[in-house]
Amino acid sequence: MDFGKLFSNIPKDFGSNLTKKIGTPPKLKTRKCFCMWSDLLGFGNIFVQNNWKIDDKAQREIYNRLEAAHSAVLYYSSFLERNLILNDGIAKVFHPRSKFEDKNNVLSISLFFRSCVELHLSISKTEHEHNYPGCRSILAFGENIEYLADEIRLDDYVMNYSKPQGAELSDLAQKLGNPVVIYNPKELQMNTAFSKAFLLDEGGNKAGLPGNNFYIDESVVNAVIEYSEYKGYSPILEKTDEGLFMFIPYKENDPQEVVMGFCFDSEIIVPQGIKYKTKVYKLKRFYPHDEKTDDFFFDLVKNS
Repeated sequence: MDFGKLFSNIPKDFGSNLTKKIGTPPKLKTRKCFCMWSDLLGFGNIFVQNNWKIDDKAQREIYNRLEAAHSAVLYYSSFLERNLILNDGIAKVFHPRSKFEDKNNVLSISLFFRSCVELHLSISKTEHEHNYPGCRSILAFGENIEYLADEIRLDDYVMNYSKPQGAELSDLAQKLGNPVVIYNPKELQMNTAFSKAFLLDEGGNKAGLPGNNFYIDESVVNAVIEYSEYKGYSPILEKTDEGLFMFIPYKENDPQEVVMGFCFDSEIIVPQGIKYKTKVYKLKRFYPHDEKTDDFFFDLVKNS
């Protein structure tokens, strides 16, 4: 049964916030987005070893590992992105805007990438300090379609006619704090960037993406080039003995000062055994917008 159609014309007095949210879903709109999915390597081993029965010692080990690693998510985030922590995994989502909506839209993309890289490095460092293997992080680009309300709270279930006149919340909701009953983050509703990153991570070693590394899907490389060229930048692509480089310079043909830059492993990965045909780049260095490329870069080989 399509409850959206069923509740589309219910009078306010005979309905609730729930029937309104169901009956007036968001209009179809597809938004482009980047998504990083990162999870802790070998995290499931402790559950398998204990046949999914965790004693006090295992509980403390699980708690300590998650708290130490994931506290970094709270720090390496910005109001322009949305983050979801789920068990040992993290999803970071960013919707880039056009150059008309944000005159610094390519810089905003660069800052999101920096947030992803710094989070990956922070988690890896913390993991290694506690003799854990670290995390695998994968960044992809795709589409996001919002189709339902992003949250449902207790008060949404209360019929409007039963609420005190003029009150925004029912007595029950006020008494219990109006808790969230359903989480449905709009940023992750039908999100193909998340799906791509998750599929690649799930493939792991067998797909050709081993270990504590940061991988960038081909969809991201193509998107960066497209957004940059549309903004008027001239990307620089070159191959050296150190790897594959992609720079987005402020000035044409000047890779010393860049909006962002990447150095990838020279061996391009073609994942095997997953339901997604793509190419993947292992990130070795990330060059931020506020340093000269000869002076500084985030080293993902040495510090992962």
